[in-house]
Amino acid sequence: MIEQNSNTNNVHAPKGLLKILVVEDNAINLRLISAALLRAGHKVDSAVDGAAAVIKFTNNVYDAILMDIMMPVMDGITATREIRKIEAARKDEPYNRVKIIAITANAFEDDRNKFFDAGMDYYMNKPIEIEELHRILND
Repeated sequence: MIEQNSNTNNVHAPKGLLKILVVEDNAINLRLISAALLRAGHKVDSAVDGAAAVIKFTNNVYDAILMDIMMPVMDGITATREIRKIEAARKDEPYNRVKIIAITANAFEDDRNKFFDAGMDYYMNKPIEIEELHRILND
C-alpha cells in the first residue's frame, strides 16, 4: 500500500536519475532495494539507522530518502524530524525539500498520521513494489 501526504507540495527534484539515500537496518532489504535503484540508474547511498541517515543528510544532497521506520539507535520518525529541522536551518527553498518515503512492515491509520506529521511525504508497506517506488520517485 502506498499513500501520499496530502499536505506535501509536489515540488521535488526533477524526474530522471536521482541521488537516493536508503535507510534500512536489515542487510537483505538494504541490498535488494539498493540493487533495484542502481539497475534503474540512480545513485544510491545507504545508512543502517536514523542517526547515520541524519549525518549523511547533513553532509550530502539527496533527491529522495527511503526511510525505514523501526531501526536501532534512531527510528525513522525521529530521523525525519531531524532532517526537516536541518532543511529549515539551511533556509532551503521548498523546491529543494527532499522527498522522504517511509518504508514499513506495519502501518495502521495512526501510524500513517505519525509519518506525515513527522514530515514524510509517502509511505510504502514492505515488501516494496519496485514499480510503485519508481512511480513515487518520478512523481
